[in-house]
Amino acid sequence: MKILLLPATLLISALLVAGLGGGCTTQLENGGAYAPGTNSASGVFVPTQAPDPALYVADASYKLAYDAIDGVLKFERENRAEVAKLSPKVKPALDVIRPTVKDVDRRWALARAAYKINPIPANLSTLQNVLAEIQRLVPVVQSQLNPNLSPPTP
Repeated sequence: MKILLLPATLLISALLVAGLGGGCTTQLENGGAYAPGTNSASGVFVPTQAPDPALYVADASYKLAYDAIDGVLKFERENRAEVAKLSPKVKPALDVIRPTVKDVDRRWALARAAYKINPIPANLSTLQNVLAEIQRLVPVVQSQLNPNLSPPTP
């Protein structure tokens, strides 16, 4: 029962986040991680650029997808014996996916750093492409723990 609960919880969370954010515009306050700036001599933060909602949305989306995948991988690792009793194919299937997740995460970090240095549309496009890759992995990973979910065909 616990095996079915995790994917269902992650799916409901994703739908709620998508539903709450649908149609709304993102407004960020000045300063903070999404508005680069400097500290003045008096110690007051002075933004040098307007907040970047595109980076914020990409970061939030990536975190949601990565956490969903990481949750499944962590659950399988912590409950390996019980999961193996139910389906011995789960571990080998997830072991094939693990290097892909690591590679996507590495490329995300590089693309994000490149965008932060030079926030141009080409760098944002690269960031969004890597985001799309990890989002495609979510149902594939989750379907390994829930036989009722069929992974999407490539």
